[in-house]
Order: sequence, then C-alpha cells, then structure tokens
Amino acid sequence: MSQTLPLGTNFSRSIVQAAWIAAAAFLLAHASLLAQPALERAALWPANAILAGVLLRQQAPIRPLSWLLAGAGLALARCSLDGVLPQAVAGGLADLAGVWTIWLILARFWPLDNLRTPRAVVRMLLAGLAASAVTVAAGLLPGYWNPAAAPTPETVASSLLGQWLGYCIFLLPVLLLPRMEIPGIDRRRRDHGPLRHLRNWSARIPGALLVFSLVLCFLLGGPGALLLPFAALVYCAHTYQQWTSAWLALLAAVGVVLGLDAGWSPGPGELLASLSVWTRISLQLGILLLMTVPLLMSSALAARGDLIVSLNRALDHDDLTGALSRPAFTRGAQEYLRRIPPAPHGNGLMMLDIDHFKRINDRHGHAAGDNVLCEFSRTIREAIRPEDLFGRLGGEEFGLVLPDCSLEETTEIAERLRGCVEKIRLYLDSDEPLRITVSIGIAHDGQGLPAGLDKLLSHADQALYQAKRQGRNRWCAHGLETAESRADAPRARRRA
Repeated sequence: MSQTLPLGTNFSRSIVQAAWIAAAAFLLAHASLLAQPALERAALWPANAILAGVLLRQQAPIRPLSWLLAGAGLALARCSLDGVLPQAVAGGLADLAGVWTIWLILARFWPLDNLRTPRAVVRMLLAGLAASAVTVAAGLLPGYWNPAAAPTPETVASSLLGQWLGYCIFLLPVLLLPRMEIPGIDRRRRDHGPLRHLRNWSARIPGALLVFSLVLCFLLGGPGALLLPFAALVYCAHTYQQWTSAWLALLAAVGVVLGLDAGWSPGPGELLASLSVWTRISLQLGILLLMTVPLLMSSALAARGDLIVSLNRALDHDDLTGALSRPAFTRGAQEYLRRIPPAPHGNGLMMLDIDHFKRINDRHGHAAGDNVLCEFSRTIREAIRPEDLFGRLGGEEFGLVLPDCSLEETTEIAERLRGCVEKIRLYLDSDEPLRITVSIGIAHDGQGLPAGLDKLLSHADQALYQAKRQGRNRWCAHGLETAESRADAPRARRRA
C-alpha cells in the first residue's frame, strides 16, 4: 500500500527547498559559463553573487541537503561545458564555499537588518571580499598536489578582485528586488521601482545621460572610458530610488565590461592582446570604484530620506495614540476644505470625546487612562477609510475629517464608530472589564455653514456638548433635530 508524504512535513519542505536551490545553482553557473568569454577580461563571475543574494532573501534556514545539492548543481554546470569532472568538482566546491561564507556572515553573524544605509553596503562589500578570498583559496587547493599548475600571484589577485567585483555588482540589486509579500511592509519605506520615473520627463534626464555616457565609452574608448559613466551614475544615485540606482549601476558596469571585450580603441584585438594581468587588476579596481561610489551615495540618500520621514512622522503624529497631532490634523483638514474643485458630497467633520475620562484616571490611574486612549485610537483608525484624517486635539478629545462624505453618510459613520467604541473591553487590575463610551459632535460644510475650519470645529464642538448634555454615548449633528441624534433612537439603531 503506497503512502503519500504531505507537503507540509519538514522532510518534504527540505526536499523542495533543496531541489529549487540546486536548479538555481545549476542555471546560474551554466549562464555564467556561457557568458564567460565576454566577461573573462575582468575575471567577472556573477553566479556566486546572484545565488548568495537569492539565498539571503529566504526567511527559512538553509538545510544541509540544500547546500549539498547546490554544490552538485554548480559542479554539474561546469562539467556540462568543460567535460573535465575533477576540475568541475573542484570549481563547484570552491564556488559553494564562497557562497556559504557570505551567507553565513550576512545571515548569522553580521545580518543586513536595513539595506538603506551606507553601513549595510559596506558590510555587504566586506562580506563579499571574505567570500571571494575563501573561493580563491579553495580553488588553489589542487595546486598543492600539482605545483606546476599553480597560478602566479598576479593571477590570484586578479581572480580575487574578479570574484569580489561580482559580489559588488550583482549582490545588492538582487537583495533590493521587491518582495511578493506586499502586506505588512511599511509603505513609506518601500521603493516603487523605476517605472514610476517614466511619468516625469525631468526624471528621465539622468538615465538618458547614463546611456549617452555608455555610448561615448564605445565610441571614444581609451583609458578614460571608465570615468565617462561615473558622473551620470552619481546623478542617477541622487535622483532615483536606491533600487533603481543599484540596477543602473549594474547595467553600467556590465556595459563597460562588454565594451572592453568588444575592443574599444586603440582597436579591436589590440587592447585585448595587450591586456596584462596588472592592467586587468587596474581595470577591476576602476570598475569597483565605478560601482561602490553610487551605491554608497544612494544608500546614504535613502537613509537620510527615511530619517526625514521618521522625523516628520514623529512631528505629525501623537506619540501615545498614533493619531495625527493637532497641527498636522489642522493642516490636512484645511487642505481638504480648500480643495479645488470641491468634493461632490462635501466634507464631514466630527469631534469625539471619551465619556468620563477624568473618572477613569481618578479610579484606575493614569496608566489605565493611557491604555484607554491607545485602544480608543486603534479602534477608530481601524474603522475609518485610509483617506480620512484622525487626530488628537488634546487630552481625550479627538477630531475626524471625512472627505467627500455627505451629511447622511457622516451620521451613519458616527453611529458605527459609537457602537465600535461601546464594544471595547479593557481588562486592567480586576476581572471586571473596563468599558468606555464616546460622545460625538458633527458638522458638515454642505449645510450652508462657513467652509472655514475654525467655524466647522466650533459647530462640531457645540454639537458635542449637546450630546453630552443629553446623556453621553451618542452623536449630535449641528443643524439636525435633537431627537434624531439620540443613540437609542429607532433611526440610529437601524443605521448601526
């Protein structure tokens, strides 16, 4: 009797992980070997960097079986093209040692917690250098048994720089690729990709200058060809998001390497034939500088942008409740009210006040009062639309602006919010839950009222005090009949 193994078991998950890692290793190594004739002048080997980036993006730990099959995939790719099994196995194991080294450093000992900082880029570069040294050292092991085949020190240095150059060019762009799990990511820290720049003509200028500088590299050539794209890359790093800048730097570096292989001046074949080992090392250092400076600059600008956003958020939001601060709420509400053309259904404004909040502080302490404010704010924010403005005006008093919302819809939302707050249960020091209620005052700029924010706040404040005078735990709308504002009225019950 045959039995099927569920896909949710640990064994089946390890098999699936090992299979796709082995396939990725084989395909990356095979593609790098096919492109090697065009990249050999810079001794550039992209497979290790791309594979390391793919593995670092995984949340789950990499199991030993996955590492074993990854090494088999790397060796099989070399064997499929070279046909020499011992050399293929030695090269595959050397590549695997480098990938494992950088994964161990960046995933375990020196994790990249935030790629949008220069420190993370420097950490990535140093880890890439360590991985390159391990790969080159592992590749030199067969030379101990065959001294005649041992490479010269210049060749070793060129191989080391080539491996490191691969990590510098390919690792960060792979790590910066957007993830598929969009929910849960902080929206203010997400890059929106390069396509968003196409809507703005002025933002296309840095990319056009980069293309023009790369064309000049092919047309002019010579010793200064490496520096031609440098200014354009710095301009791109200053203008574009880090994701875009990293990929543009990758394309520029690969373009320079391919242009060198194509034989820009002094003539096809002459430069390639006269390219000594030390000249290749100088070329690799130049490409390395061409890559690292824009990457460090774009990461520094990204970190500064994140700091400015966090500072603005700290200024615009209340520390305790997470609601907008009073100045930010006032500024946003005025923008809605002055919008041209005005909203078709007008704008609703509410003032919300937690009932008997002083009594809660006196009986249960200020810590309990803070918990009430936080839970109240969380409940309201989860019940409103993303475009609505919710702010703390002071103490237990909050404001809410509902753009493009009719008066009838505003009263319905007020009743729904009142019901949500009434369901709050807070368990503090006793088993008896603490319950809270809210009184709401409503004003609407479609009632013929002055559209100024101060006037609307004054009318909403009058309606709020009317709700408190009528017994609290209810809403009142300025200009509507009193009976219609009661929480226990039949019409309000139907709206709930």
